[in-house]
Amino acid sequence: MTSLPDISVSAQHSDRPSSLHSSAIPQIVAESLATVPDPVVTALRPGPWLPADEVARAMARRLAPDEAPDAPPAWLRPEQVRSFRRSLFAVRQHGAALLADPVGSGKTYVALAVAAAIGRAQPTVCLVPAALVEQWRATARQLGAAIVVATHQAASRGRLPAEKNGLVVVDEAHHFRNPGTWRYRTVAPWLIGRPVLLVTATPVVNRLTDLLHQLLLGVRDDALAPDGVPSLRTLLGQAAGSPALGRLVIESPAPHGLQPERRGAVSPPDASECEAAIGALAVIDGLRLSRVAGTETLIRTVLRRAAASSPAALTWALRRYRSLLLHARDAARAGRPFDRAALRRFTGEFEDQLVWWELMPAAEDSGELRLDDLDRIDDALRDAELAAAAPDGKLDRLRSLLADGRPTLIFASRRETVRYLRDRLGPPAPAWCTGTQAGVGHCPMPRATVLGWFRQTDRDDETLRADGPAPPRHLVVTDVAAEGLDLQRAGRVVHYDLPWTPMRVEQREGRAVRLGSRHRVVDVVTFSPPAPLDRALRLSRALAMKARLPALAGLGAAGRGLWRWRSELADAHAEGESALGTAVVPSASKGVLAGFELYGLSAGAAHRLASTLVWIEPGGEWTDEEQVVAAHLAEATAVTGAQVPDTECVSEAIALTAAPIRARLGLARGSRWVAPAADPITHRVASRLQQGIRVAARGRDLDALAGFERALAFVGRGHTAGEALELERLADLPEAEFSRGIRRLPPPGRRWEAIDARLGGLLLFRPG
Repeated sequence: MTSLPDISVSAQHSDRPSSLHSSAIPQIVAESLATVPDPVVTALRPGPWLPADEVARAMARRLAPDEAPDAPPAWLRPEQVRSFRRSLFAVRQHGAALLADPVGSGKTYVALAVAAAIGRAQPTVCLVPAALVEQWRATARQLGAAIVVATHQAASRGRLPAEKNGLVVVDEAHHFRNPGTWRYRTVAPWLIGRPVLLVTATPVVNRLTDLLHQLLLGVRDDALAPDGVPSLRTLLGQAAGSPALGRLVIESPAPHGLQPERRGAVSPPDASECEAAIGALAVIDGLRLSRVAGTETLIRTVLRRAAASSPAALTWALRRYRSLLLHARDAARAGRPFDRAALRRFTGEFEDQLVWWELMPAAEDSGELRLDDLDRIDDALRDAELAAAAPDGKLDRLRSLLADGRPTLIFASRRETVRYLRDRLGPPAPAWCTGTQAGVGHCPMPRATVLGWFRQTDRDDETLRADGPAPPRHLVVTDVAAEGLDLQRAGRVVHYDLPWTPMRVEQREGRAVRLGSRHRVVDVVTFSPPAPLDRALRLSRALAMKARLPALAGLGAAGRGLWRWRSELADAHAEGESALGTAVVPSASKGVLAGFELYGLSAGAAHRLASTLVWIEPGGEWTDEEQVVAAHLAEATAVTGAQVPDTECVSEAIALTAAPIRARLGLARGSRWVAPAADPITHRVASRLQQGIRVAARGRDLDALAGFERALAFVGRGHTAGEALELERLADLPEAEFSRGIRRLPPPGRRWEAIDARLGGLLLFRPG
């Protein structure tokens, strides 16, 4: 065992963690050398004896996520400064951050503030939905920010800006949650080596891996190894979360008092609607649809979803199904297989619903659809058209609700429902907007004009009427207007039908419940589906299940127990004297509450990599769970005044603390090949590199040897999504191209000269 000299290090009374390092130069005497049983224990130095409440407050404060020291621009609100500084630090430290502040809290302004701090030398590229291009450009002009705007839709077609460097802001980043899409596979390699700020209030749509795939656009898989997360893929792939995610996902609570209050209400269906729903289901269930169970379920669900929206939507869906049958019949007569692309277009509204197309059986003939439905479809259409012409209790409920004249946004998932409401509401005629058209009543108008009437304005409706023709009071829209747009004039949001995901619900409501609204309260009215349709679709159950997903990743109010509690715990202990040190806490329980931090050392500077607070039982079991840590901190802060030092227990406490420190050090030092379990592609590339190293070593080709070793160092680390795609491409290249390709691999990442563990406070809980 290595021996170390007997070095005495004096701890300072401050809030800095104690360390092995000292400015004094020790004298090493041979007689002082002794065997070191545990180097970690030897390197740790407890701080001075202090009152327990001061130590507890200091330990709590160091749990808060790191913040950049940059001064915020003058146009940021005070409540946005923390998100700005934390996002900026995360982008600089890890290469990317995900800004997940609530809908309507001004994330565009925070993102542009980060862009101003990072992109001083070149414009920031903002990748946004097409509907938000003008809004981003207008905001950037107002703030004097230099940006280049590109769209998600252009990225899907392989068109990206020529800029190769600088920050990229990806707005509504949840559209990049599926790595199998062409959009994702185009953007991910383009982002290699570039800082990325992802912006979305709803990063989790259907599953926790939605969050994973967004983070991997700019963050390497092992970015949180010092915090005990060796692989983001493993963590989120197992539907688990970690407090460490708070270093990458920046989420502050909605600013109190600055946004309107959200007041919810449910409008239940009446008896006539339930009878109509039973009739619609009978029409749908009379169709045989497909011989393949999965295809039958998809088509039946599309038809039932249309019925839950409006009679007009069901009629149109049946017409589309008839066209699909005619397409399949023509394919059968021509001896051609059924075109699955036509089926995917038919179910295209399922963008937010998880459909495992790759698991659906491929059709080998045109018999996948039941062509005998052609004998039934005309009767089904006739029944649906009669229902569409009959009195509609749901529509009557909406008319009654709108009678008070309160400006209202009415959301429907189907364009046919928007047209149905446009034709039947009024007078006065409502405004309306779909993905392709907009207008007032039957008069088409520019989309920007229609949406502009419902944006922020300092003038009330009476003033607007005095200045000219009164703008429409109500706007009927599909979910095309549910992302990013500011529609603060609305004082009410109506869910005329329900989307598949809570993400869509949140996005809809966030158009009105946002900063700048002139309403103190925004009413949210949900039209619940008739019970027969709800049971058939299991829609309420699906929404409830998906609503719980963000909490597993620490997002939203229910998710604070995973990582946001660290920030909240630091805020709760922000007042009062604090200093890092050692203290005794008289308690009924026995154990140690220990804080420790890991620092990367390079060129004489220390960079904090992780901060952890753990409770350790006398037997050595330890945990960093919120409930345990917060309870013991609260107990310690109640103990004021100096306590009698218990020096005999300090050595035992440090020995107990060494176990969690040793575990975190092992991950921080790069045990890449152990925990993240490199995928087969990575193993193939590594094997080819090792073979190249052997050949280069035998040939004494030092340049080639250095290139192979550099590439192997990169392969042995975690990777972003773009880097993983580059390795996938590299694995299948011929030898000559492989040797050239490895030269284009990104650098392996920052390598520290050493990883230093430092104590950040010790609280010794002892009976008495």
